[in-house]
Amino acid sequence: MSHTDIDGTTDWPTTQSGEPEPDATPWQDTIAAADHALEEATRIQRGVQHNLKLMQEVRSLREDLRKAHAEIDRYRGMHARVVVGMRQLEDDHTGVMSRFKAENEMLLVRHRVYKLMAEHYARMALRLDPQTFATHRERVLQHILFQRRKGVLPDAVSAADVAFLML
Repeated sequence: MSHTDIDGTTDWPTTQSGEPEPDATPWQDTIAAADHALEEATRIQRGVQHNLKLMQEVRSLREDLRKAHAEIDRYRGMHARVVVGMRQLEDDHTGVMSRFKAENEMLLVRHRVYKLMAEHYARMALRLDPQTFATHRERVLQHILFQRRKGVLPDAVSAADVAFLML
């Protein structure tokens, strides 16, 4: 800025040598503008640094989230394998239990057959011939299985009911 006189002419200050000195205010304005620009640049730099810091935090959080999702997927897979294994064990257990029940029922039927035959032989005072015993055993077993299919419990069949089979 320069100083102007009343008539509108510029009045330049003079130096000791007598030459007019340009006004100091343009340099002061330039320095003030440069200071203001430096302050703005510093503020922008702080803003950029803050943004970079936030971006690093976001990246870190995204990485943590990705790891958490990977861990969830891993546990989900483990859970699915465990559930499949448990269902397989349940199926195996059911199959084994069914087999054991069938074997147990057959053993009970055979026990009943032997008990009935022993009562019959004791009552009739017959000798135990292995060939005859095997034939009688098959006949009595078939009779008891037939009665069981009809709904009669093996314990309800008496020695008198099977005596005709062993004649």
